[in-house]
Amino acid sequence: MQIDPLLVPVLANQPSDPPPTVEELRAAELANARAIAGRLTSEIPASVSVRDESIAAESPIRVRIYTPAGDRTRAALLFAHGGGWASGSVEAADGHCGDVAAGADVVVVSVEYRLIPEHPFPAGLDDVWVALNWLHDHAAELGVDPERLAIGGESAGANLAAVAAIRARDEGGPALQLELFEVAVFDLTDSMNESRQEILDTMPDFARSMEATRDRYLAAGADPHDPRVSPLLEKDLSGLPTTLLLAADVDPVRDDSVAYAARLTAAGVPARVRVFPGIVHGTESFTGLLPSAGEWLQECVDALTAI
Repeated sequence: MQIDPLLVPVLANQPSDPPPTVEELRAAELANARAIAGRLTSEIPASVSVRDESIAAESPIRVRIYTPAGDRTRAALLFAHGGGWASGSVEAADGHCGDVAAGADVVVVSVEYRLIPEHPFPAGLDDVWVALNWLHDHAAELGVDPERLAIGGESAGANLAAVAAIRARDEGGPALQLELFEVAVFDLTDSMNESRQEILDTMPDFARSMEATRDRYLAAGADPHDPRVSPLLEKDLSGLPTTLLLAADVDPVRDDSVAYAARLTAAGVPARVRVFPGIVHGTESFTGLLPSAGEWLQECVDALTAI
């Protein structure tokens, strides 16, 4: 486990301690996302149009829709951003979603799900579920083929997407063709695996920050032994769509993806995991800096192109 040398000076300039309040955390993350757009991360390609919609629900849900140029029916990806269930936004994920839409020629619908602590569990999970059904039901007006839908996300968003996919299987929801999980968090119990121990031993501050993220979610009503919180604990993973899992080597949750892929494969689901050396959790979209981030993006594009 070694950090890509190109990342070292970038990480050295990051503050060692997170902001003291969730409001300050969100503001700092958004400011940083704006500062690195077009430099470390991508800006939305000019060939992709972007618009926001509001889904009518008990609590309205904003989605951002990325549509490549050209009038034709496309596959679509419902995407849930990262941020530890307490932060993150569709704006912070603009570059990645735009790149995926342009590269794979798919419509990407990014969901601004409700965040903790203002909205306790399972509010965010419910929003992802509602957005998935909305995408299916409004496919025609979005220029989407309802038979070619994928779901995915980054980090906490991948966690929510995985649970929504299981719910779609169990409740007769939209038929999904692909799951695309990036730096996913699948196990919020206290169980120790190799990747968590490695980060705890070599980057204790980073490990503690990830533990604090988990603890905030649990404090907001998420039970770590509930499969809706830790989908790795789901007893039956059969009948789920083809799954691609992309993991960062320098990441305490790396082995969550490895373990989930193994469970899916054992259940008869076509699943593949790729672990990228040198990448740290949260830097997988640094396409302006890391050649490996470009390979990461290409994996996403290839998987979506296949559907």
